[in-house]
Amino acid sequence: MTFKYLAQVFTVVLVVAACTPTATLPTPSVSPAASAGSSVRPAVPVPARVDTARRWYVLPDPLTPSVSLFKVSFAVDPTATSPIARLRGTGIDVPLTPTGPISEWAAALDLHGLKPGAYAVDVVERIAGGDVVVASKDILVTEPEYVVWTLDFEGDASSDQAMANTAAIADEQKIPMTIMWNPRVWTTTQVSPSRTDAMLTWTKGRVAQGDELSLHLHMWTGFVRAAGLVPRTAPSWAGRGDGYDVPITAYPENDQRALVEYSLRLMAEHQLPRPTTFRAAGQFANESTLRTLAALGFVADASAVPAGAFGRLPYPWTLAADAQPYRPSATDANRPGDLALLEAPTIGGNTYGYDERTIQPIIRADLSYLAPAGEVAMSRRAITIVSHPGTIDATERAAITALFNALAPLRYDSDAGPIRFVTLAQLAQAWN
Repeated sequence: MTFKYLAQVFTVVLVVAACTPTATLPTPSVSPAASAGSSVRPAVPVPARVDTARRWYVLPDPLTPSVSLFKVSFAVDPTATSPIARLRGTGIDVPLTPTGPISEWAAALDLHGLKPGAYAVDVVERIAGGDVVVASKDILVTEPEYVVWTLDFEGDASSDQAMANTAAIADEQKIPMTIMWNPRVWTTTQVSPSRTDAMLTWTKGRVAQGDELSLHLHMWTGFVRAAGLVPRTAPSWAGRGDGYDVPITAYPENDQRALVEYSLRLMAEHQLPRPTTFRAAGQFANESTLRTLAALGFVADASAVPAGAFGRLPYPWTLAADAQPYRPSATDANRPGDLALLEAPTIGGNTYGYDERTIQPIIRADLSYLAPAGEVAMSRRAITIVSHPGTIDATERAAITALFNALAPLRYDSDAGPIRFVTLAQLAQAWN
């Protein structure tokens, strides 16, 4: 289940898995006076079970409600026993209240302030002899771990088959996409109008289903010229000569802003929603880029990568291999600061050119950044992965599927662990 289905994920209504009361409990016998709400406590408790199929609970973030609803089924009306839900070892007691049928009760437990770990929820009844635990449920409370799948359009043509493969992965794996549109297709004759229309139709259809629309820019010379600027062909990471491989950082800040604003106008003219997240070509961005994005109201950027080089050019980034999201400085893109923008480093790898065998090192690296299977996450983590909807053939599709299958044993939506698949904009909201 993805953030496309937030209402299902975050309103945690817990259903049907019995915790059987101990066999020594006698048959309940509630007196008429007690049932009528008198202060007389019954001599025996009412058998109960916790109706929950869920074991994993994520600590609240801005996308998650602060409470989780625990449902309890009683053999008969338990009013006389004043039942409560007790989070064992925490001192937290919450009254159970009727939710409909006289034997169906519930308690809303607030998870704020809890430390990650294993807990038990006890159903406690108050009888003449004192408090009695009549049912229990073991749970795991974890910090959230997020995975973002970003899809970069490069400004050239993407085939119907590649886009179909891309959509099939998202639908089969139930993973939202952050689709990074490239408006260069409207400024060149190298991509036919019919192909551009097919790509645009596909993108609009995915956005209508709940995927995020983002922005991705390459400095194609024709695109830069169409924006009213003088194009550059150096520096470049591959020496192509057409601007595709020229970093946006080769342009001064005013030009970077003009390019982004021109892109937003083109997208609006073609009835695309305004994007609020971004990635620069080749992962090259600097503080000028981030200042520009923040000033234009973008909420997140995914240009950062761990320190290294790409082709002929060293990256402007000095980040660690497992770098986590941060709000960058206005004067140094590598340092935390006060920009109203989340930098989400792409540490999860680029799937381009991989097959099911060669992607295994990326899988091992990604798993090393997360809590081991079956263990709670002690701190929140995030991984951003990049693919391209124009390159996903059968071979790359198998590689991406292998990657996501390796993460499946950690997924929160299947009650297996702390991982939640989100869009880049949702990550920015969750990380507040």
